[in-house]
Amino acid sequence: MNYAQYQAATTVDIAQTIADLKCQPVLFAGTGLSIRYFGAPSWRELLEKLTDRCPEVDRSYGYYAQSCSSAPQIASILAGKYRDWAWGSGQNSFAKELFDPSVSGDMFLKQTVAQIISSMTPSDLNGLSLQQAKEVRALSAMQPHAVLTTNYDKFLELIFPDFKPIVGQSALKGVPFTVGEIFKLHGCVDCPKEIVITQEDYAEFFKKKKFIAARLLSLFNEHPLLIVGYSAQDENVCALLADIDEALSLPGELIDNIYFLEYDPDAEKRVHLPVEKLIKIEANRSVRVKQIVASDFWWVFNAFKASETLNAVPAKFVRSILARSYELVRSDVPRRQLEVDFEFLERKLERTEDFAKLLGITTVADASLISAQYRFSITELGQALGGKHWHLAKKIIMQIKDETGFDIQSSDNIYHRKMKLNTSEFSQYSDEALKLLKRVQEAGRCENAWIQRPIRQPKLL
Repeated sequence: MNYAQYQAATTVDIAQTIADLKCQPVLFAGTGLSIRYFGAPSWRELLEKLTDRCPEVDRSYGYYAQSCSSAPQIASILAGKYRDWAWGSGQNSFAKELFDPSVSGDMFLKQTVAQIISSMTPSDLNGLSLQQAKEVRALSAMQPHAVLTTNYDKFLELIFPDFKPIVGQSALKGVPFTVGEIFKLHGCVDCPKEIVITQEDYAEFFKKKKFIAARLLSLFNEHPLLIVGYSAQDENVCALLADIDEALSLPGELIDNIYFLEYDPDAEKRVHLPVEKLIKIEANRSVRVKQIVASDFWWVFNAFKASETLNAVPAKFVRSILARSYELVRSDVPRRQLEVDFEFLERKLERTEDFAKLLGITTVADASLISAQYRFSITELGQALGGKHWHLAKKIIMQIKDETGFDIQSSDNIYHRKMKLNTSEFSQYSDEALKLLKRVQEAGRCENAWIQRPIRQPKLL
């Protein structure tokens, strides 16, 4: 398989996953994304800048790297050095409120981290190269359901201006079902207190991680998940995948809604292009996820692109609807603060089109009708036949082709229809297809008389 075939196969797989789950992806973005687009510092580079800036640090970064077992351990040492500097010759370098006895002593370091990152982060997207701008536009057009990040910078807020940042411990509060939010799990330059950088910070974070993971787990389970900007060995990725693996209890099985995007400048030249990645999350425990290798991220982000209809609806509008609906059910109705016409609402909830119109959103009737008629992906078809995945459905489809010469996947017909999502096509199947496959499954064979063959080829969507 050459690289063009690899791109095409991956794009179709992404489209099928989105069609199966019927929702947009969750984006898990790491430092590599910020490094790619504006030269943000890596862990090492940030610690080097911190060691160079403080006169109380009398050794270079290399000394601490040799004597410490982790970057957070180095940060803890530097936090002490910065505190000594602040209370000595560096008093004029820090905000007066940081000297209050109630303020944590590591705030001098965290304020400096925020200043360094803020000074390096662009204020807009105008300075990007043509290639970078193309990728960022495609990333923005994804309209992910939510964004998770451990980055401190505000670059993601530039890409998704309608999304609401949720910083640090705030992820434990608020509306449980979210859309259009950026969860900044390790803090933000706007709130240095929430920055997770020292060994003590990480210990406290991992104490509360389970509560945050519990709130976000439904996102991971119900949506495609794209991981970008992290290495496979990153402890944040390993912790996230460990939580998902523990919740799903699928040891050794592929977690088929998770994609790990890996940058390789020579991707086009590779002889072997992986489609899966085994990530070690503990000493004797690994998980399998889908892998995408790319030197150009545009085609990957474009494969996840949201429909034009979804892009036309602002994320903050959908988020407001969810938040207000939650408050209505949780608070207003129990307190009888509103007169609610439940009969009217019930009628509107019965049909997707009516409910969309109730919210001021219109749908394309023909597309909705076709989606209702061809409601099964091949994975759902296989599961309806009693299988775990798509293999059983594909096996019976091939049996029908071998025994009758009719390939239901080769055309649009009463059993099958090609659907289009952006530039990708994927197959959907009807109730008639399920009936036919069940009949063949039960009889063990297929007869020509069972098949309704198409008289003409309908126009492709």
